[in-house]
Amino acid sequence: MIDWDRFDLVVFDMDGTLYDQPPLRRRMAVMLARESIQSRSMAVARMLGAYRRRREALADTTAQDFAQEQYRLPGRDPETVRAVVREWMEERPLPLLRRFRVEGVEALFARLSVSCAVAVHSDYRVEAKLAALGLSARFTVAAEDVGRLKPDPAGLRWLMAAARADPARTLMIGDRDDRDGEAARRAGVRALIRGRDFRHYDEPIFRHAA
Repeated sequence: MIDWDRFDLVVFDMDGTLYDQPPLRRRMAVMLARESIQSRSMAVARMLGAYRRRREALADTTAQDFAQEQYRLPGRDPETVRAVVREWMEERPLPLLRRFRVEGVEALFARLSVSCAVAVHSDYRVEAKLAALGLSARFTVAAEDVGRLKPDPAGLRWLMAAARADPARTLMIGDRDDRDGEAARRAGVRALIRGRDFRHYDEPIFRHAA
């Protein structure tokens, strides 16, 4: 059980935390396969795979300019990479997000908002995804806002400063212990990890969150 009254700030990760990521990725993979067949080219699929690997690698470094570095792939024009990422990872998934929203999250957001600040912290921009999910948060922050990817705690620290919340009164809810959990530990914040501590937001652990 969790003493929800002790928290002034509850921070949610986005991808895999507020919506189920595997079924969305399967749907997007089908769309991408069709695109590859029609264009008779695997260039976009390969570019997206390389981009994801690049982001994972950058998260384990202290790159000072990751916002630009993430688009620098061997043999690729950075602006082309940026456009492909925007289309396939930011825009095309939006109409699908609502059907994969995690059970109970809308009600939990509403209950928490009565007594504390609800925030979303992601390595990607979250505003359009939040709108597509039918959710709203008092604060949002993306990695590009603070110049650091998780597990660097810069985003969490930015949110705590914005909400004027101490680490002891902040909770991080994510789906990756190596990213969300580690960021929380570095910031001195408690974390709940989806898939380890819970599966959806109708479980008893959230029953008294208000």
